[in-house]
Amino acid sequence: MKNKVAEIFYDKTISIMETQTTIDAEGGVKYNGIQEMGTFQGNVNFSQCKKIQEEYGLDYEVEISVTTSQDVDVNINDIIKYQEITYNVTDLFKFDSHILLVGKKWRQ
Repeated sequence: MKNKVAEIFYDKTISIMETQTTIDAEGGVKYNGIQEMGTFQGNVNFSQCKKIQEEYGLDYEVEISVTTSQDVDVNINDIIKYQEITYNVTDLFKFDSHILLVGKKWRQ
């Protein structure tokens, strides 16, 4: 049953991103951008963000919500990208059948 739900509802591709840095000869950290490390399928929703914010008592503006499989390896503070917009995962809620990720636009 879970596979059928995933096939029908998890129809959007979301990228998992990673920041790329190097350390120069003097020990300074140089930011080299972000790179895609993998993808996962999920159901992206923008219209329920305010409701999620109120329901979970979040004190920031939720800008994206993603429902996905419990098998997805995404954590709080990870960077995800959907339709060329990058987000920081701010909260993660686990349920019996899925995970709900919420986030804000990532500001580097």
